[in-house]
Amino acid sequence: MNRFLYELLPYLYMSLGAIVMLTFPALIAQLAAGLLLLAGALVYALRSDHRRTDPTRRRKPGFWPFWVYELLPFAWLAAALQLFQQDQNKTQLMLALIMTTWGLYLLARRSLHRHHKRA
Repeated sequence: MNRFLYELLPYLYMSLGAIVMLTFPALIAQLAAGLLLLAGALVYALRSDHRRTDPTRRRKPGFWPFWVYELLPFAWLAAALQLFQQDQNKTQLMLALIMTTWGLYLLARRSLHRHHKRA
């Protein structure tokens, strides 16, 4: 598989899931969108964990189990998408924006020590 496409796959899964979630209100479409988001998040989390460059001894044991910790930013983003998809008032829109910002912040923080390792 082309390396560019390989690296792009989790983002494609999540983007397609977000588009489906925002455009199709049917329950089956929402479930399919959730599965696409989950698949993209899992692929991203596995690759991200494999590419960690910070030393293992410097990693602090956290409160959350590994998978909860890894998927938490995506849970915030999926919840925000659900709020965006519903009928909106100003409070709901503001909450969705805050949740989106928080999810993106968590992903940005984690990306500091997670990139391709030099061989």
